[in-house]
Amino acid sequence: MISAMILILVVALTMVVLHKTRAPLLLGLTALLLSLLGCTSTNYGDDQFQLRMATHGKDIMWMPTKVETTHEMLTLAGVRSTDILYDLGSGDGVIPVEAAKLYGVRAYGIEYNPDLVALSIRNAQRAKVQNLVSFKQGDIFVEDFSQATVLTLFLGDSLNTRLMPTILEMKPGTRVVSNTFRMESWIADRELKTRPGETIYLWIVPANIDGLWVMSGLPKGDTANLVIRQKKQFFDGSIDASLINNTRRTIYFEDGRITGQHIEFAFKDGQNSYTFKGQMSAGQLTGILNNDPKLPIIAKRPRR
Repeated sequence: MISAMILILVVALTMVVLHKTRAPLLLGLTALLLSLLGCTSTNYGDDQFQLRMATHGKDIMWMPTKVETTHEMLTLAGVRSTDILYDLGSGDGVIPVEAAKLYGVRAYGIEYNPDLVALSIRNAQRAKVQNLVSFKQGDIFVEDFSQATVLTLFLGDSLNTRLMPTILEMKPGTRVVSNTFRMESWIADRELKTRPGETIYLWIVPANIDGLWVMSGLPKGDTANLVIRQKKQFFDGSIDASLINNTRRTIYFEDGRITGQHIEFAFKDGQNSYTFKGQMSAGQLTGILNNDPKLPIIAKRPRR
């Protein structure tokens, strides 16, 4: 098995050379091989299930998640006892078990391999958190995890990207933490380099604010059409309003940001600069301009 892994590395390195891939990929492949070699000498299972080799599931190969990495993932997500945590591709159950031990949180694991599910249940019993932790044998692309307030992943770039449309439909403010792997076209809200060659990524599911809104409360009591063009947690847009001398004009802005339900963007009209800070709640945007409570703003979807 070890010789086979070395052969795989040689092939991978050849591909790197042929495609002139940058050094980070080479380092990643090397780290992967070392991890695989570690799996061959360490039993991550128990006396009922010997988990020495990397174990295949439906779409991916199981790799151990370090306990210290698990703690860093949970810290980055800001886990609280009131959270509901789902771990997709939960393997031996280390993330749900540690979350329950450290925070008393209700945690669930979804894993395709039934042997790993059984192992996870035994691990939860050994940790005495079986009352807080549940594991289910299932397909992460079929099972429902929409109730999660924290979602943890150690899957791979391609699987993360396949899950992205579902994740973006989850409740705004849901924290998504991935060990090692990114999501294509969705920039992480935070990155934490835990040790050489290891990074944890955090995304916060944004509310959907894309489209047309009607704003009220602008200076001079004016109303305006607010058009938002949203790209994940970032957006730009335009305001059609009369802010100065009752002259109606279209004002364009960029670099808006939405973190969960919290929204912030800045715009300028002539010599006047404005910053809106607020949130989406009950289907409308509410906030204030320039941190002044005397300048409240409300934006609602137009009636159809």
